[in-house]
Amino acid sequence: MLTIRPLTAADNRQARDIWELRFHDSLSFIDWFFTERFAPETSFCAEQDGRIVSIAHGAIMQLRVRNAVFPAMMISGVATLPGYEGRGLMKQVLFAIFSECRRRNIPLAFHKPSHFSIYRAVGEFPCCDALFHTRTQPPERPITWDALPDAGTLLKIYAQATKPYSGCVIRSLGDMEKRVRDLTCDGARFLLHRTGGIPDGYLFASQEDDGSLYCEEALALSCPAYEALVSRLPSGSVVKLPPDAGLPGEPLPWGVMIPVDVAYLLRALCGDPAAFRLAVLDGMMPWNNGVFDGAGVRTEETPTDTLSVGRLMQFLCGYLPFQSAFSQQTCYCADEY
Repeated sequence: MLTIRPLTAADNRQARDIWELRFHDSLSFIDWFFTERFAPETSFCAEQDGRIVSIAHGAIMQLRVRNAVFPAMMISGVATLPGYEGRGLMKQVLFAIFSECRRRNIPLAFHKPSHFSIYRAVGEFPCCDALFHTRTQPPERPITWDALPDAGTLLKIYAQATKPYSGCVIRSLGDMEKRVRDLTCDGARFLLHRTGGIPDGYLFASQEDDGSLYCEEALALSCPAYEALVSRLPSGSVVKLPPDAGLPGEPLPWGVMIPVDVAYLLRALCGDPAAFRLAVLDGMMPWNNGVFDGAGVRTEETPTDTLSVGRLMQFLCGYLPFQSAFSQQTCYCADEY
């Protein structure tokens, strides 16, 4: 018998086993995740005859979209056991999470897809980018790593550096402390940049299997600070950066946002009933289907445009502009899970 249900604390071992089987993460990261991020009350699974066969983890965060702040569900660890693929289990588990979001009045969900093609089938499209810069020159002097400052110092940099971005997580001090433990659990090293003695940039660098460095989180308050930080890294280092960091690199689509409550988001992000009349198509969440005006009110009038819910989200967050209603924004999210 197949059951779709929320996880419980007793599912920790099965959930961890699935993560170890389906993802190529270190045991130290998995220890961190299932100690500090595991949230059974907002995570769901498909259970077949007492065995979890498909799973998705959810964690509630605060997300800035344009200049508004919303509760949002970060989704991670979406996985189905071998032999159970192709049965629509992932879609059912995700629908359970979205239904939980609706019950909790959480209007948004977001995640970093492992493969965009998989999630396009459920109507999701990119909503933020990341810039990947590869260091081609050696540093002027051998690298000297810095000591980690207190999390409050890093949080000040994070808050100022990410304030311009749409789609970025708003962190508390506790969130920042947790993120530092995440980034350092595998032995990542740290660099801090100062301008006039004031900290204004940081990066975390971890060693890959081939010996090169990968910097998962690098944030600074200016392009010169980004350049100065990266210039200290060895040749071959790869740094994930916001798309406007001012360094050469490869921009890639890096995350999606899912509108769980279209009416609420239209009201919060537009609010002008005369702006448009949109026919919204959502193959996952039936409550999002219908014709809405710019204030999120359902209407029987003829729509001016028809959009899938995934395309609408690209306009809502500013990844793409839409007429005069939604201007384009720089969209970036440092968090991935």
